[in-house]
Amino acid sequence: MNLRVRKSFAAATPAVHGGKAREAAARLGEIYDFSANINPLGSPPLEEIVLEELKSIGHYPDNTYREFRLAAAAFAGVNPENIVPANGSSEIIRLFAEMALEEGDFALVPTPSFGEYENQARLAGAKIASADLGLPQAKPLDQSFPDHLLERCHAAFFCNPNNPTGHLTAAVEVEGLARRCEQSGTFLLVDEAFIELSDPQQSVTHLAPRMENLIVMRSLTKSFGVPGLRLGFGVASEKTARILDAARIPWSIGSIAAAAAPYLLSQLDFLKESRQAVELELGWLRGELQALGLDPLPSRVNFILVDVRRTGLPSTLICQRAARQRVLLRDCQSFGLGQDFIRVAVRSQPENRRLIQALKKAVGG
Repeated sequence: MNLRVRKSFAAATPAVHGGKAREAAARLGEIYDFSANINPLGSPPLEEIVLEELKSIGHYPDNTYREFRLAAAAFAGVNPENIVPANGSSEIIRLFAEMALEEGDFALVPTPSFGEYENQARLAGAKIASADLGLPQAKPLDQSFPDHLLERCHAAFFCNPNNPTGHLTAAVEVEGLARRCEQSGTFLLVDEAFIELSDPQQSVTHLAPRMENLIVMRSLTKSFGVPGLRLGFGVASEKTARILDAARIPWSIGSIAAAAAPYLLSQLDFLKESRQAVELELGWLRGELQALGLDPLPSRVNFILVDVRRTGLPSTLICQRAARQRVLLRDCQSFGLGQDFIRVAVRSQPENRRLIQALKKAVGG
């Protein structure tokens, strides 16, 4: 019997992600996860907040998420009415695609970039047009996102800093893209999930309340090292924020995560310290990777895209060999980069030394 389901759902395949530490640990024991790009300092202490919130676990969360909205608004420098709370930034991507795209519309998806943009656009029934960002240095955005493509597409996605390349685009250039999207009537989602670990001055969050077609997305997962809590938020005009919030699944954020959010968003010194740690380890790690005969691309964030072609080995084999040493790497085939690249997270100095040891054995046989 044929299931009578939406065609885009029947054709769906899940996007590939890193961060499968628990699955790997069940097979290998203790592992070092360089496949997920999480704050190398971990998270601020959350035990007291979690234990206190457990006392109220028998009640539903407040679906307005008032405290989260207030904290996110203060953090982003906007009004609470501009905030869309979300169960991780992945929920914002889903809501954006569902809001902006009808069956048969075109979505402009950058490549190489985060796989959920294409995945969620296809689930919404969209056709995909590609915006080639280029390697190793990103092209100017007016070349990657030309006007004729923007006019053709109902929605566009852009990641800054970009995953997996680590390239950070200046705010003035992203603003130019946003204004061209506004003129063409194209919805634009700017994904700033990693910007707190890079250069927050390049954020375009402040533009979103004044532009009907711009939605900016932020993640607490990466910045504060809490992927298990699933926390993120979108910033949009009041009208667009109301629409997105109305489409959100009720109680999409659990009460423990919601209680943690205001505290995390107040930890500005922690973020400053985290950026300093990333910058220090990023420089050291790039030098060590080059010494192994690898070609790390320039990065402005807590991960590095590494060209492995000079080793003569495919990325899959390098990742397999590293996994045998309990070190998880990100194979970048799912980003459309063939078997020529791996991505490694920037972690603490002892962990980064462990990565280099594993890679030395992996590329040396």
